[in-house]
Amino acid sequence: MIDYQNRRITFRESTSPWIHSFSLETIKCLIVCRGPVRKEAMEIFDQIGIREYGILLSEKDSVVYPMALAPELRDFRFPSNIHRVPDYMGAGAEEKAARIKQIIQIAKDNDYTHIFAGYGFMAEDSEFIEAIEESGITFMGPSSHVAHQAGSKDEAKKLARKLNVSVTPGVDTISATCLLKKAKDEKALTALAKEKGLNYTYNSSISLEENAEALLYAGYEKIVELVTIPELQAQAEIETAEIWKKYPSNRIRFKYVGGGGGKGQRVVSKPEEVKTAVQEILSESKVTAPGSNRNFLIELNIEKTRHNEIQLIGNGEWCLALGGRDCSVQMHEQKLLEISLTQELLQNEIAVLEKTSPKKAEIMKADLQVLKEMEEQSERFGQAVALNSVSTFELIVEGTNHFFMEMNTRIQVEHRVTEMVYSLKFSNPENKSEFFIVDSLIEAMALLALHGKRLPKPERVVRNISGAEVRINATNKAIQPHAGGVILNWSKPLPEEIRDDQGISVRNPDTGLFVHYKVAGAYDSNIALLITYGTSREDNLRKLGNILRKTELRGQDLQTNLLVHYGLIHWILGKDPLFKPSTAFMISYLAAVGALESLGKDIDLEVAWTKVLSNAPAEGKKVLSRKLTLITRPLGELLSDAHVLAGFLGYHENVSWKIEKDQVVWLRNPIHILSDLYYYLHMEGELHQSPSEQIWDHDQQVLQSALAFYKELEKLTGKKADSPDWDSTFAGKAPAGVDAAVWTKAISSHKGFQIGLELLKLIPNLGNKSGFYKLGVDENLEPVIPEEFKKADTRDAFIKFLAPAPKASSDEIVSPMGGMFYSKEAPDLPPMVKEGEHFKAGQPLFIVEVMKMFNKITAPFSGTIKDVILKDSDGKIIQKGQTIFKIVPDEVVKIETPEEIQDRKNKVTFSLL
Repeated sequence: MIDYQNRRITFRESTSPWIHSFSLETIKCLIVCRGPVRKEAMEIFDQIGIREYGILLSEKDSVVYPMALAPELRDFRFPSNIHRVPDYMGAGAEEKAARIKQIIQIAKDNDYTHIFAGYGFMAEDSEFIEAIEESGITFMGPSSHVAHQAGSKDEAKKLARKLNVSVTPGVDTISATCLLKKAKDEKALTALAKEKGLNYTYNSSISLEENAEALLYAGYEKIVELVTIPELQAQAEIETAEIWKKYPSNRIRFKYVGGGGGKGQRVVSKPEEVKTAVQEILSESKVTAPGSNRNFLIELNIEKTRHNEIQLIGNGEWCLALGGRDCSVQMHEQKLLEISLTQELLQNEIAVLEKTSPKKAEIMKADLQVLKEMEEQSERFGQAVALNSVSTFELIVEGTNHFFMEMNTRIQVEHRVTEMVYSLKFSNPENKSEFFIVDSLIEAMALLALHGKRLPKPERVVRNISGAEVRINATNKAIQPHAGGVILNWSKPLPEEIRDDQGISVRNPDTGLFVHYKVAGAYDSNIALLITYGTSREDNLRKLGNILRKTELRGQDLQTNLLVHYGLIHWILGKDPLFKPSTAFMISYLAAVGALESLGKDIDLEVAWTKVLSNAPAEGKKVLSRKLTLITRPLGELLSDAHVLAGFLGYHENVSWKIEKDQVVWLRNPIHILSDLYYYLHMEGELHQSPSEQIWDHDQQVLQSALAFYKELEKLTGKKADSPDWDSTFAGKAPAGVDAAVWTKAISSHKGFQIGLELLKLIPNLGNKSGFYKLGVDENLEPVIPEEFKKADTRDAFIKFLAPAPKASSDEIVSPMGGMFYSKEAPDLPPMVKEGEHFKAGQPLFIVEVMKMFNKITAPFSGTIKDVILKDSDGKIIQKGQTIFKIVPDEVVKIETPEEIQDRKNKVTFSLL
């Protein structure tokens, strides 16, 4: 904390008796989660004077996967406080119950006073929290009554309706409905309880439905099956049919009540998808075992939505909103880019826009009103559940309408975004000049866990106008999980960068060398969180972009989404930093990038350069020979990654060039565009860079000479150096005071500097011919998405170019990714396809679980299963490219010859020149 004398000290060190009374030194905390938040908690606990802490260590972190030993252990202060467990939460109800008992016993045996669960599943599990509370240990987070009322998605929806908080249309009692079909009244419910040996008494003061839910919870507690999966599937078909009668054009979302982080959710668009979707959300949430709580929400999927959330903090008596976060940029229901949304940011942007763009100012004013309403509703909800720690009030926003979605009764992955924009000022009620400031939500959680009701309601204090975070995940270019890579090196964080990376970047304390780390497939795909701040949304995004530009993350078989973020942030900066993406935007953006890849992969720079060289006059060929690597090296680098290319195109379209009648028109001097390209690719030349990663000396000499030449011309003529129209200047007379002979030499220099730069037109032409430029932002700051990037068939076809399937013979089906193999959707179901069966293109054939996400693998073409290679192998780890089936294709796939491939590349390259 920071005291009223602006000193960062611990509470124990304060000379103020009031501040000193909030000391945290009596806490001994067991951290029971993993991921970036575990290392962050350790660092915060060290800073704030917590006496001691310990961690759980799963066998998967230390035994199962080589080089995956928890990196937090490299500088761990309390080696005797590392406690081994098989895993962190168990699979199924029985394993979970056993793990809860084990964790509590560890805490008791080692005299822990508190348990911290971060943002894992266990963090908002009311059963887990209640067991901790009953044991006499304090849970550092919302108490069990908050988790039950607000953390369970079905209970939270019911409460929201009572509080007149707007919610999405749907059903939140499907399990109770199924039970009441079998036991329709008090007599039947009581008889069923007796038959199953459950402790249950019918309560006539509440509704029949609420009594059914009470019986269900009695069953969950004893792990007794009352409602089966087939019954839930059948009822889901009935409920969705009713919703589709009212909203025929909408899709419907299924969401498991205990899910989070994108897991346990599916969206269906037609009746035949319902049964499978129910099975998938239950399998993914690991609640297929008999007796598990399998209740899930059925909600109308509001298609053009933004995902906003409000950070809350409370002590059971007061509740305070800490602004919002826009989390709309997401994929597979998992957030990728999170950015702050506060009243101060919107007010600042309105003040600027009223002078420059009145229409945008009106949009921001409407957004400000929506934010105020969301904050008010969130505080009302938090007050109603007596929130006594931190939580997040999540909403979907459509225009100026907003709907409560759920309450996450835990700290969020993206909590640091809020920390960038607000601090908490706690003042002494009896002496307002005596106060302390907390700028960490984990520190606030510790204070609330120990001192709770004693803490006065804080004031939120602005730290920065904007905060933002990107999640660095182990995913490929199509944002599909990619496990198994090894991180060999990671550059150190920049001064303005906060990096929560689980300790992966912590060097060997003896040698100072980077410790290799394997990205295991046992957990979700998140590797790290990169966070920064800014004086405005634009400044914030520019800082974030520069962090990504300078980050060097290297490894073997390592794939991450770092460059996805880099390209996307620059695309947004080029369109409008205040862009308001919908939750459906990212998949269409991927399709647009895939369209670039579909064409860009066939550009042959050697062919293009030869063409430029052949068209040059004799005296130009000699000049071009000096410029070969100057021009082709950065172009080759840009074309090597479609995401990086997308960012450059989005940033420069209508700034550095425009397209008129399918022709490129420069809006800036091409030599400056080339210079920008070197900077964008981080090839501008820094001392630590190897020659392969920076501009070469002789190319740097040519580039810097050209830039200096045009800068000198700017002084002589008054025309800006980056003007695209120097040809017209040189067509005229020499400027006053310039000798004619010198001017003639200047003309020659201009021609020499410009020759060959026509090759740069490949880039804007590629953006045009691929259709990438059709993706944009309208005057309301909302995405413009063409049909080909929106419709599932064409959209998904483009995305496949970003992650093409491994090469396979025409008589086999191979796995497109590594992970855990499943031939069936659940243990009690038959295989998805059997030997001798015919399959159609697009039909699901098997499942690969990677990083806790279930990926259905579909057939790339039609055929018949000749041989199942992986018989009785469910749960086996497979590799990318591994053969799963031998098949007989309906049609023999024609393989292109090298000559045909080169012919195709020639045609594409010439069409873009």
